[in-house]
Amino acid sequence: LHRDLAERAIARVAEPLGLDVREAALGIVRVADTEMVRALRVISVERGLDPRDFALVAFGGAGGLHACALAEELGCRTVLVPRAAGVLSALGLAISDVRHDHVRPFLEPQAAESASTAAPSATAAPRLTAPERLEEAFRALAATALAALPGASLSRHADLRYAGQSFELTVAGETAAELEDAFHAAHERRYGHRIADEPVQIVNVRVVATRSGASPDLLEPVARRDEDGAAPGHRRVVLAGGAAEAAVHDRSRMAPGSPVVGPAVVELPEATCLVRPGWSGAVDAVGTLVLEREA
Repeated sequence: LHRDLAERAIARVAEPLGLDVREAALGIVRVADTEMVRALRVISVERGLDPRDFALVAFGGAGGLHACALAEELGCRTVLVPRAAGVLSALGLAISDVRHDHVRPFLEPQAAESASTAAPSATAAPRLTAPERLEEAFRALAATALAALPGASLSRHADLRYAGQSFELTVAGETAAELEDAFHAAHERRYGHRIADEPVQIVNVRVVATRSGASPDLLEPVARRDEDGAAPGHRRVVLAGGAAEAAVHDRSRMAPGSPVVGPAVVELPEATCLVRPGWSGAVDAVGTLVLEREA
């Protein structure tokens, strides 16, 4: 980053607003933080999850620059910055399992009576009809899946709904009975109730084919740090509360147990992490920088 060019770019925003470059830059950061907090609330608070019960994982080239501020806003007390934070998505793509999802429509009406020879009770759910047809559909889909991804592990899933519903839930199971039991349980978890005597329909059958990806050694090298590189440098950084003197750590010189106390800047090969005042931590055994907020 060329500071003079960056300041020139920010000046085009600052001048029409009557702000100096520093005020405009801090305003940009605040807007970015606000938008990210809004997105994080959508996947936590709006789903009934309390962010204070979770750690915040920072990835992407600038994820670490915002992580502590976002955690403070959400009430998270722990921030995790992986060693490969700047290229974490690419790493995940490189080592993830290969997965093919195969789906086929299968609208099976629910029989009025149980397929079982025994008479169903008043509260028991009648079983799906034609288990042979379901098994045939799964076998055909499995053959297609193995042809596309030889040697893959297969698992069976299906989209089910109560008769008359306009939406389905996807559950796993090997047989019609397992799928139906899983659907009732999933419906109760999601919506708080089940309708044991309501007919159930299978809308789609699915076969997921998976082949394991690479399994790299993610342990942090112990003999990484040397005497010269271990000592942090220092520079002034601008925070919302004003300028502060911050330690500057070269992540490539840090080993397991290397401490960080904010305010500090940790320079990773593909990213930068800003450790705000009130935060501190250390590198763990797999190379993740674990930051904790003071009480």
